Amino acid sequence: MFASLLAATVLLAQAAPADAAAAEAAKAAPTKAAAEEKDPMVCKNEAVIGSRMPKRVCALKSVWDARKQEARDNLEATQRAAQAPRGN
Repeated sequence: MFASLLAATVLLAQAAPADAAAAEAAKAAPTKAAAEEKDPMVCKNEAVIGSRMPKRVCALKSVWDARKQEARDNLEATQRAAQAPRGN
């Protein structure tokens, strides 16, 4: 009798963390889906120098926006440097 009670207790103790992990995973899944809705994956074809075949590049929309902003900032910095007066 004591052995069966001990075995049942051990089984319940082992099942509880698994149930908690499953519940935690279920909570995380909707959050991940909601995050993907807000920041979707976007794929674009980019030209490759020396090739006729474009390369497909996929990234999150926020990453594409950051790349676009960085390119714009670099262009503006280059233009400002070109217009700056040079001392002779």
